Amino acid sequence: MCLKQFEEVKGIMGGFDIEEINKMSAVDKMKWSNNLVNTLLATDLVTDEFLKEEKKLAELVAMTNSDERIWPIQEEVGVIQKIRQVIRKIKYPPGAQRQKNDRIKDLISQSIESHAIVDLAQMYDLDNIDISIVDDSFQAMVKEEGEENIKIEILRRIINDELKVRTAKNIKKMTTLKDELEKVLSNYHKNSLDSIAAIKHLLDIANEFQNDDKRTKELGLDTDELAFYDLLESNQKLINTEGPIQDLVHSVVKSVKKNLQLDWTKKEDAKAAIRLAVKKELKGKVPFSELDNLLKEVIEQAEGQFKEWPLMG
Repeated sequence: MCLKQFEEVKGIMGGFDIEEINKMSAVDKMKWSNNLVNTLLATDLVTDEFLKEEKKLAELVAMTNSDERIWPIQEEVGVIQKIRQVIRKIKYPPGAQRQKNDRIKDLISQSIESHAIVDLAQMYDLDNIDISIVDDSFQAMVKEEGEENIKIEILRRIINDELKVRTAKNIKKMTTLKDELEKVLSNYHKNSLDSIAAIKHLLDIANEFQNDDKRTKELGLDTDELAFYDLLESNQKLINTEGPIQDLVHSVVKSVKKNLQLDWTKKEDAKAAIRLAVKKELKGKVPFSELDNLLKEVIEQAEGQFKEWPLMG
């Protein structure tokens, strides 16, 4: 059963000769592994089939590794397991983390300067991926031809991590970007969007995050305030205020934070206190007929953004 499963998995991988691989240079081995990973990431169906059959193989090898008939294939099984490790790190990465990892930037930068092949597998071994790596060098590497499935998965991972971190901060916008991400990936896997167009759309989404960071600084806002700024700015025609809209944002967010209480999202009286405080800030600045609608949006954002208070620190 183990030997039969071994052939099954090798078939899914398109077959390979361990002796030929051992004769390859380091660069050629990298090319081979990158191309293989790219092929196995063609669709979720292909990826899932490989992972499922490889798991069966791993279990059978563990049960039969004392049988000398298994010894000749152990080196090849090791290669298969390394490919599985890379794919799992791409498809099922750790939870969102935000520590910068300059090693990724250095890897990309060096590869571009020396015209070397990027060791994508090395990138996947790094648990922390940050949106800050989507700089000009990264975009240049991603836009080059070849290994599009891998590059799309890298971008999917980065964007998903950012969405997990940012959604509470700006529920409305991040929900829109999440829907856009799912639409791009769906169209790509249905072959109604080619890889170049898919990568461009994904880079556009990644750039939205960077633009938000830039706008926050330029507007003189805290990271907690940008969503409220966007909300009020989109209703600017309704707002009557002499100073810049940032002043009103500061006041609204300050009123929300001042009235936060433990588990406030579960207590109607606490939520009522926040509504009243925010209403005082908006009263006279927003037409009475529009006040309740705008107030509702502000409270919805506050409820999502500060639901874990005071655990947010």
